Amino acid sequence: MVKTLSYDAPIPDMLNILTKDGVFKVDNYLNGDILQQLHDDVLDKCTNEAGDYEFGRLHRGDNIFTYPTDGPIFQVYTNPWMQELHRQYVNSSKRYGMNLFATHDYKYEGELARNGWLHFDRHWRLKFFIYLTDIDKSSGAFSCSIGSREKGAALRKAAWSAPTYEGVKNRIGLDYPELVDQYPCEPVEAPAGTLIVFDTDTFHMGGKCDEGNERLIVRLHCG
Repeated sequence: MVKTLSYDAPIPDMLNILTKDGVFKVDNYLNGDILQQLHDDVLDKCTNEAGDYEFGRLHRGDNIFTYPTDGPIFQVYTNPWMQELHRQYVNSSKRYGMNLFATHDYKYEGELARNGWLHFDRHWRLKFFIYLTDIDKSSGAFSCSIGSREKGAALRKAAWSAPTYEGVKNRIGLDYPELVDQYPCEPVEAPAGTLIVFDTDTFHMGGKCDEGNERLIVRLHCG
């Protein structure tokens, strides 16, 4: 089970869990007005500034420090504890909040998007991922294989022997099927306002919704 911490837990506790499990969550990280404001802002971006992808709409945003300072995205993602966790985890303050991504997932027409496969990211990131709607297995819950981070890192480094980015094999069921049973995947079913922090070498997936369901999420990518 994905471990739960408070946002004001000691940074060493967060680092320990990230190193061992590759992921932790903070329950009820956002609520009330700020959650609603973030939901509305992200939904607007997904509706009006995003492109289509297999599961719905995908917004590819800029560096967090380019967003309006009085807006909910900037206010949520410039929290000092997030920046300090990133600094200590990567031993650098550079590349914090290098990109912001959001998806509004609401369809599945038989083709999986890349995030719908259990995978590790081809480019390593530390991500701060927030549910903006209540999410369960039927609505594309973020799912992960706890304890797979170290294996994912080794696979990622080896996979970059491929000559192109597209050739880097990172989908577990497709490229490394022998690992599926060894690293079982579990969904994080949780209400809006839940924050998930994870190292992208950890096997993970999400976004595939059953008919009639939806998922709105926003995530900050840090290098």
